[in-house]
Amino acid sequence: MARGGGRTADCTPKARSARLRKAEEFLEHADLAGEEAPDTCVSLCVLAGIAAADVICCVRLGLHATGESHDEAIALLASTAKAEAGQLSRLLAQKSRAAYSDLQATPSQARQAMRAAHALLQSAVTLA
Repeated sequence: MARGGGRTADCTPKARSARLRKAEEFLEHADLAGEEAPDTCVSLCVLAGIAAADVICCVRLGLHATGESHDEAIALLASTAKAEAGQLSRLLAQKSRAAYSDLQATPSQARQAMRAAHALLQSAVTLA
């Protein structure tokens, strides 16, 4: 059980490694999409950020969030990495617009998402 009551799963080295690979892959493709496909870029950055946050939580807490509430994932990450939780929060705030609405993400939003996702991945790589 996560701090704050959210659902979590224990991390194995295999799971941590798999989440790191996913974060890297999502971010690589987000970089390729870039400003020319901002919705795709933002959506992939969100996925990369979530996976990187899982790695950070795995290393520092031995578990990661598995619930459907992004607030729970942010809270779990904040319990061990406040700056990174802020990055994840900024990414998740863009998710609905990019993935579910009829509104187009802007190139500026794509750049912001890339910065946040890269920061989260860098933290994850440094720890892993």
